[in-house]
Amino acid sequence: MLGYPFRPLLQAVEAKGGEAAVAEAKRRAGVPPDRVYRMSEIYADEECQRLLAAAGEVLGLGVEDTCDLWAEAFLKDTQKRFPAWYEMCADARALLECHPEIHYGFAASLDDPKASKAITDKFRIEKRERELIVHYRSPNRLCFLYRALARRVIAHYGDEASVEEPRCLHRGDDECEFRIRWAS
Repeated sequence: MLGYPFRPLLQAVEAKGGEAAVAEAKRRAGVPPDRVYRMSEIYADEECQRLLAAAGEVLGLGVEDTCDLWAEAFLKDTQKRFPAWYEMCADARALLECHPEIHYGFAASLDDPKASKAITDKFRIEKRERELIVHYRSPNRLCFLYRALARRVIAHYGDEASVEEPRCLHRGDDECEFRIRWAS
């Protein structure tokens, strides 16, 4: 997994529990205390899982609530770091449709073709008239994070849409499938 998503996760932990909570989450996850996650470096998927679990433990939250905090921090961080994403998209649908291309852009910066392919293979989107069907496959199984991000993007633009997940890796399906439907 690329290092960038780790940064907003740790920002969320710090916002909720301070620097001591970040240090404790890293300790529980077996992450070196001086680890700085780099945007274009790959880190083990297992490290992501350990850090997510440790963040939840330190904050006293379950995985879904931890992912919701992570999504909030992620949205805030990307608005500052990548404002053009939001400026070029008139609504939530436009931004959510760009999601695979954003991943592809990060993947293209990697020297390792296998690591790059692992990133580009995570998402596939079907575009319908008032619906996006997002197919997600990842060993990290971060569907809780994707669902929270989609909802926050929808709220950011003031759109009316629902997010359902009829298929989920956590329920034994071979992928997560999100159906994002707009009211109009």
